[in-house]
Amino acid sequence: MTGDAISAHGTDAADARHKSEWHHFTFTDDAAGVNGMVNLAVSGDVRNGERCRAAVSLIVYEREHGWSGTMNVYTRDDVRFASGQIDLAVGENAVRFAGGRYHVRARLKDDSVALDATWTPQAEAVRIENMGGFINTFIVPRLATSGEVVIRGRRVALQAVPGYHDHNWGTWDWSRDLGWNWGYLLEAPSSGPAGTATSIVFGQVTDATRSAARTELVLMVWRGDELTHVFLDDAVTLEIAGRRAVAVPRVPGVMALLNPGRASRIPERLVIRARDGDDELEIEYVVEHAVQLLIPHSTGLQHTVVSELVGEYRLRGRLDGTPVAFRCGGFAELAGAGQTRALPRIGVGV
Repeated sequence: MTGDAISAHGTDAADARHKSEWHHFTFTDDAAGVNGMVNLAVSGDVRNGERCRAAVSLIVYEREHGWSGTMNVYTRDDVRFASGQIDLAVGENAVRFAGGRYHVRARLKDDSVALDATWTPQAEAVRIENMGGFINTFIVPRLATSGEVVIRGRRVALQAVPGYHDHNWGTWDWSRDLGWNWGYLLEAPSSGPAGTATSIVFGQVTDATRSAARTELVLMVWRGDELTHVFLDDAVTLEIAGRRAVAVPRVPGVMALLNPGRASRIPERLVIRARDGDDELEIEYVVEHAVQLLIPHSTGLQHTVVSELVGEYRLRGRLDGTPVAFRCGGFAELAGAGQTRALPRIGVGV
C-alpha cells in the first residue's frame, strides 16, 4: 500500500496554503441497519500553524435512530504524520497501516461517537493522479471492516462488514476548483469459492459550482479482487432525479450557526448508466436520507457543502455475457461550494 502514503509537502508557501489531504473510510452493515463514515483531513501550510487546520469527521446513520456525529476541528499542534508512510494522527484520532490492514481510531470531542476498527483490503487498489489538473486519489474499493462503533453509549460490533477507503490529496482553490459526484456499490460476498463479488466505484470531479465538469465521469468494476472493467467518457451518464423535502442536519455546529439555513430538499434518486459494447449496467440509487458537512475554506467566509447521502443501490446489467444484479446499502456524495446544485445530466467531461 505504498501508493497510499501521506504525500510530501512542498516548499512553495503559496501552493502550501491551498494544499489539502484526507483519508476517508466507510462501512455498511445492512443487517444491523448502520452506515458509518470517518475522515481525517489536513489542509493548508503544515509548517505554519496559523495557516494550517485539521479536521476529523465521524458520522453514523442508523435506520432506527437517524444521524449521529459531527466534524471536530484541530490545530497544527494536534497533527502528527510522516511523509511516505500511512501514519496520520489528528488529536487522539489515527490512521495507520500495519499487518496488511488499516487501523483506524476516532472519537468525537463530546464522546457521542467513537470508533476503533480495522479495514482489511479485499480488492486491488487504483491510484489516479492529476485529475482535473490538481487532485490525486488512491482507492481501495472493497475492505472487510471489523471492530466496534459506540453511538451515544450503544455498542455496535462490526464483524467483517463491507467497507471502502480512499485517500485524496492535491493543491486547489476550494472556492473555484473543486466539487464532485461519487459513490460505490459492494455486492454481498459470494458463497462460492471463487469470491467473485462485484465492487463498483463511480465518480467525477467538477468545478466548485458544479456547473462544469473537470474530468470525465468514470465507473470502475471489480470482480472479486481484480479490476475488470472501466467505463469512461460518453460510455457513462449520471442523472440526478427528483427532489424530496426532508430536514437535513448540518455539521459542524459552528459552521451551521454561521449558515443557519437548513437544506429542505434532497435528490430522490441517482441513475447511473454505463455501456461499452455488450457490457451494460444500470444503477438506481434510492436516497433514504442525507447529512451535510460544511467545510470552511482556508481564506474568506465561503464553504464547501458535502451532501452525504445514504440509501440503497439497485444494479442490473450484463458483463462479459453474464447477467449481474444485486442490491446493497451505501453512501454517495454530491459536493460543491455554497449550496450544492445538482447537475441534471452529466456525461462527457471536459
